Amino acid sequence: MGKNKKLLTSLFFLTFFCCINGTAQDQTSACQVLLPQISGKYEGECKKGLADGIGKAQGVDLYEGCFRKGFPEGQGKYTWKDGATFEGEWKKGRKDGYGILTFSPSLQDSVLNGYWIDDEYIGTEKKPYKVNSKGINILGLTVTRVGSDKDQIVVEFSRNGRPLSIYSFCVTEITGGYSTISKSDFSKTLLNVRFPFRAEMTGGPYVFDITISQRGSWKIIVNATTK
Repeated sequence: MGKNKKLLTSLFFLTFFCCINGTAQDQTSACQVLLPQISGKYEGECKKGLADGIGKAQGVDLYEGCFRKGFPEGQGKYTWKDGATFEGEWKKGRKDGYGILTFSPSLQDSVLNGYWIDDEYIGTEKKPYKVNSKGINILGLTVTRVGSDKDQIVVEFSRNGRPLSIYSFCVTEITGGYSTISKSDFSKTLLNVRFPFRAEMTGGPYVFDITISQRGSWKIIVNATTK
């Protein structure tokens, strides 16, 4: 935690410097905060009637840090009414980037640090997925998050843009897990995946190793060679 704190502190000072020097600000008591939970009282910098720059907003919850166009954006610390805090990066009023979430200040094991995308925790890796390696028979992998309602991974094999039938499909788990694999010739689906998920996947001569950190429904298209 010491290293994370030092990193976070340096990011605070850097971002605050950018807030102060990036645009001309004006001070006004009529400055508006657009996030309802912190829109009661505001002290800080404004631009065109909206919180913009460094400020402090108090409503049901409390936020101290950078604002942009009325929303927390940049580096800041948010404190919920129950005492939980998030200290890190924000975008349009949502956690986005690196931060430290403390559920209960009195419990040491209640701290979660890592990266968020659009208010969703994706783990300790900055990127939501990473291709660790792929075999020589694979031209490329197209990895897309297609939804957030299911924790699953669909794997499709194609050649020249057309579905390629793979009758033997194996998954060797390195971390994470799944419950079943569909029997479809053209599509293999890993259900109830536990993230972060890392596995080596093999379909015939096509082998690749991938890590996916962010929860959700993912689709992997394996672009195979013409041979």
